[in-house]
Formats: sequence, structure tokens, C-alpha cells
Amino acid sequence: MSTGLRRLYYSIGEVAEIAGIPAHVLRYWESEFPELSPHKGRAGNRLYQEKDIELVLRIKKLLYEEKYTIAGARAYLAKKEEKHLENKVLGELRAGLQEILDILNDNTGRSAVR
Repeated sequence: MSTGLRRLYYSIGEVAEIAGIPAHVLRYWESEFPELSPHKGRAGNRLYQEKDIELVLRIKKLLYEEKYTIAGARAYLAKKEEKHLENKVLGELRAGLQEILDILNDNTGRSAVR
């Protein structure tokens, strides 16, 4: 999202305006999409971050442009999150294995991989 001036938090009214949807739709989506859970201030007002706004825009695209149902969009986002976590774990595993290879190479003075 590039709005020029970046802030830490946005109100529900601001997010509704950015996304071009009513605030009550955002509140409904919060109940339907577990990934969408903006922080709440002391007064209980919703405080959206840029990552929340990006998710709102993604949900809007899935529902309005790509014609997903709520359940279909929820499943799509869950699968995307699962894939992201898998990639993160694989990256961490790869880095750990590389560290082991580096240690073995340092201790033997030669390459551990043949």
C-alpha cells in the first residue's frame, strides 16, 4: 500500500474509505476472517495497521473481483498462510543445515559435501 504519508495506525473510517467499502462490512469481515484482527485502543476503537489494510484489500479483491464466496476466500487465505509458514520453516531448516556444513568445513579444513 502506498498512500504517500505512512502512519502506524488507521481508524476504521479511514480504512473503509481507502478500501471503498462501508465500515460495517469491515466489522463483518473481522468475524469471518481470523487473519483480520486489528488492534483495539483503550476506548475499544479499532486500530488498523498497513498489513491489515493490505489484507482488507486482498479480501475485497477475492470477494468482489474474483467472485469467491466468504468460505472460499477464507480457505484461500488459510492455504496461503500455510504455504507461507512452510516456506519459512524450510528456509530456517536450510539455514541451519548450512551452518552445520560451515562448521564441518571449518573443523576439517576441507569441504564436507562431496
